[in-house]
Amino acid sequence: MNTNELSHMELSTKLKCFMDALHSRGYFNGAVLAARNGQILLSQGYGMADFVHDMPNTTKTKFRLGAITKAFTVMAILQLQEQGKLSVDDFIDRYLPDYPNGNLISIHHLLSNASGITDYPGIEGYWEKTMRLYSTIDETISSFRDKPLLYTPGEHQNYCSSNYILLGSIIERVSGLTYADYISEKICQPLNMMNTGVEDGRSVLKHFASGYSVCKEIIQAEYVDMSIHLGAGAMYSTVEDLFLWDRALYTDVLVRKHSLKKLFEHYTPPCGSYGWIVSEQTINNRARKRIGHSGSMNGFWADFNRYVDEDMVIVVLSNINLTPVEIISQHLAQIALGEDVCVPEDVHPIQINPNEMKQYAGIYECGDRRTEVFNEQSLAYMNEALDLLTDMKISDIVIGRFHKIFQQYGISKDRTIVVTYEQGKLYLFMPKQCHGAWFKYEIIPVSKYLNLTTWIARNIDEQVVFEIDPSGEISFTHRDVNGNQVSARKIQLI
Repeated sequence: MNTNELSHMELSTKLKCFMDALHSRGYFNGAVLAARNGQILLSQGYGMADFVHDMPNTTKTKFRLGAITKAFTVMAILQLQEQGKLSVDDFIDRYLPDYPNGNLISIHHLLSNASGITDYPGIEGYWEKTMRLYSTIDETISSFRDKPLLYTPGEHQNYCSSNYILLGSIIERVSGLTYADYISEKICQPLNMMNTGVEDGRSVLKHFASGYSVCKEIIQAEYVDMSIHLGAGAMYSTVEDLFLWDRALYTDVLVRKHSLKKLFEHYTPPCGSYGWIVSEQTINNRARKRIGHSGSMNGFWADFNRYVDEDMVIVVLSNINLTPVEIISQHLAQIALGEDVCVPEDVHPIQINPNEMKQYAGIYECGDRRTEVFNEQSLAYMNEALDLLTDMKISDIVIGRFHKIFQQYGISKDRTIVVTYEQGKLYLFMPKQCHGAWFKYEIIPVSKYLNLTTWIARNIDEQVVFEIDPSGEISFTHRDVNGNQVSARKIQLI
């Protein structure tokens, strides 16, 4: 056995041990793939694709990709440019003649998120209603087309999925194909990506994962009609197919090399990259160029990263949207490049007196500022809010109706973490992920020393340490999966 074979085997074993540990502790459910120099180091499914029917995740399980779709939309645009059917420098009124300010917005502005257009998922009513309804591409565009520009196109940059809805429409008009047919015929079929496509929400797709969230326990994710997302986030794929996608991006099978360069170019601000995020990750004291994107969709969280100088790709797809796929992806990259990564330790719960657990329940304020509660009446007001937050229905949490309670009781949603006691268990209720979605998840006591009690989360690798000072004031320190820490004080009578 030569050194290269041994190195490959050792790396594969380390990657597998890390992912096995995450899965056994309840921190990962999905599928992953890691490869270097075209050789797969790890490709495996974990947990359930469908908890109702006990259908396991495998390397052939299809997951929603969310914003990773944008990279395919960019590829389609660059293909059409090579064919002379459009130019990224064209203004969009050439293809969408009725679009407001189309004479000011170029395809380049759309690709680089520098158009100034309003992001449609941020429009009022989207989460409660709009995302649940069937929408044609023109109807989706109509939801944001008449909103005023946030700035003059090209002057600033902000992440905006509306740009990629418009690009999808341009692809259809220029090619004469539907967006779904174009992606299938011009990208997926040439690469033999037979388990990848654009979801319409109605076709029966074999081996398709169900999406889940966490609210006290694993729950079904809120319904979304995928017709609304199209070029911005409607695709699905498998880890195996995304490996084929990675390999193709080293070749000219889809577009010529000069077009690929534009695909991965890091444009000077205010313009961003074309459907990818170009960044660096330090591994073994060296900055490694990373080209990738993450994507979320109701119940799904995906991450796809290419380390082009090392010819390495990491794919992490999960059908539980609390899963920190970006961190898991970074850890897999570290392991694949020979850096040690801490594996979560086994969980050994301890018993805590219910009365002690109840005293930890409350509304906590983060940071140094202290909310003063001067009398029992005002404390009762806060306890009333806590009771409402404890008794909320799952739908009130996932849709965001709890924000009304915050407003009614003057609670800052940006500085607040809620701890609830329900049926003998403690739960953290706090925002997670880049878009600030709130989750309620269980924490489990694992150690107690003097006035300090340490808890770990059940569904994510996080830790909470409660402290009761001599005056009886309760505070805690929360360490998230990124290693970031925040301290918070319980609002109480002083």
